[in-house]
Formats: sequence, structure tokens, C-alpha cells
Amino acid sequence: MSKIKSKFIKNAFFYGIGISIISFIIYKIGIFEVYNVLKSADIKIYLFAVLIYLLTLFAISVRWNYLLGLNGYHAGFKNLVLLITMGQFINNVTPSMKGGSEPFRAYYLSKLENIPYHVSFSTVVIERLLDSVVFLMLTFFVIIYFTIKGMIYTGFFIIAWILVVFVTFGILYIAMHKKLAFKITLRIAKIVTKFSSKKIDEKKINDTIKKFQESMLFFKERKKGMINSLMLSIIWWFLDILRIYTLFIAINTNLNFITVSSTYLVALLVGVLPTLPGGLGTSDTAMIAMYSFFNIPYSKAAAGTLLDRSISYIFVTIVGSVAFKIIKKKSKNQNYEIEC
Repeated sequence: MSKIKSKFIKNAFFYGIGISIISFIIYKIGIFEVYNVLKSADIKIYLFAVLIYLLTLFAISVRWNYLLGLNGYHAGFKNLVLLITMGQFINNVTPSMKGGSEPFRAYYLSKLENIPYHVSFSTVVIERLLDSVVFLMLTFFVIIYFTIKGMIYTGFFIIAWILVVFVTFGILYIAMHKKLAFKITLRIAKIVTKFSSKKIDEKKINDTIKKFQESMLFFKERKKGMINSLMLSIIWWFLDILRIYTLFIAINTNLNFITVSSTYLVALLVGVLPTLPGGLGTSDTAMIAMYSFFNIPYSKAAAGTLLDRSISYIFVTIVGSVAFKIIKKKSKNQNYEIEC
């Protein structure tokens, strides 16, 4: 069996599990009940939620360009948006909701914008760390709230939170230790080179890691710039939650912002664990269960979750896959050799 066919069967299997989980939940809730709620959705408000998603892309692009600017580089807004949507597509087809795309984004940014790889990679690592800091802060308060309320699954959320903390500090530890960083980068390079005709140059990788670590220390000295970047991170997190809040307004469901925030963050906490592609099925189950904890009818909880998935998964996956093709085509036409 060829590798492509084997990969297709594997992906189809995991997608099948995710879709089956969602289908089973909707069946248990009541297909017609969920359908009636979806049918009643205000299309104008739904489109406004799509607009909020586009504003989220804008906020992430501004933050990325700002981090590049701290290093003395700038990228075209169009390429940044393409790279971000490509990254979200990769996250949706890998066993996590918020990770896996960084090496690809860094590689193609360098290719498209003539930016040294150590600079582009350091910016996506900083992005990931900033997102993790905001996420951990927000979920920390959510866990305290659930502990006070005596929610039954709080222990599981605490374990997941601790795991994310270890992963975050693990990334930072690996990034700043040359030998370990070299081994992992070499493995990542082997994956990335499958999408290009380039051969692996271990000496160049070693030099890149050294420059990368110097770039990371450069960010450490730019405290004001990092605070501004953190504020931009908070803005895009707020917009991401606002999108879901808007979708519930579209189906005439009165939810306070805290309820939506708590549910969203817990679903992400479940979704970042290696499970199914994009957390498909697992995070959806968590969201519906969490909404029921806040006394939201199951039919409306499922409908709101499906509407969100139509944007954050289906729409993003379609647009991101197209963006990936455009990026690969544009990168082939570039004569620029990536400077490490």
C-alpha cells in the first residue's frame, strides 16, 4: 500500500470517528430539534460572525507583522493572511486544535518574503508562547470558578491545564537548549522537506538554531514590544470568543459572555490534547456538555456548536486548503534561497 493511500485511509478513519461522535450526540439530542434551531438562525447575524472571524485574521496578521517589525523585517499583508489561514487548515487536520502549523508558516514566510528562517521561526514561537500565556491565564480563572461551583469534571480540566503548562515550558526549554533543539529541528526539517526539493544541511540547521536562540533573546530585551504583542493576543482571543457569542445571538439564545468564554476555553483545553484532527468530536462534546452545565437546552447548545464549527472548521479548512495551494505555487516561483 502506498504512503499516500495509507495516509488517506488513516485520515478518513479519524475523521469518521469525529463525525460519528457528533452525529451520535445530535441523534441523542434529537435531529429535528437541532434542525429547527438551525433553521431559525438569523443569517445576517451569522454573516456578522463570519466578519468577526475575518477581523480575527486581521488581528493575528497585525501581531505577526509587529513581531517581525521588532526584528527589522516586514511582510506583505496578503501573504500573512494566506499563511495564517494555511496554518489554521493544518491545525484542523492534525490531532490538535491549536498546534502543528508553526514550522510550515515559518518556512513559507521565509520563502515568500525573503526573511531569514531564524527570524521567521522565532516569531511563530513567540506567537505560540503569547497565545499560551493568555490561554493559561484565562483558563486558570475558569478552573477556579468551576472549583467554587463544584463542577464534576474540574479535576480533568486541572490535569489538562497542567499538561498545557508543561508543554509550554517544554517548548521554551527545547528552544533554548542547542543540542535538544537540533535533534527536534532535524526531525521537523525532514517533514518540511517532503513538500520541497531541498536537501537537509545539518551544518546550516545548527547555525540556524544558534541564530534562532539569539533572536529569542532579542525579544526578551524588548519588553515594551512584548507587552504590545500580548495586548494584540488578548484582542484576537476576545474576537474569537465574541464570534461564538454572536452565533448564539443568531439562534435567539441568551448567554452571558462569561458562560461563552468558559465553555470555549474548556473546549480548547480538551481540544489541544492529541485526539482527533482539529479536536473534531471531542471538543464539540465538551462544548455541548458545558453549555448544559449552564442550563442551556441541548438542542440550542448543539446548534450553536455546529454553527461555530461551520466557520472555525469547515470554512477555515476549505479556505486554508486553497491558501496552502496558493502558497506552494507562489513559493515555487520564488528564486530566493532561504537564509538561515
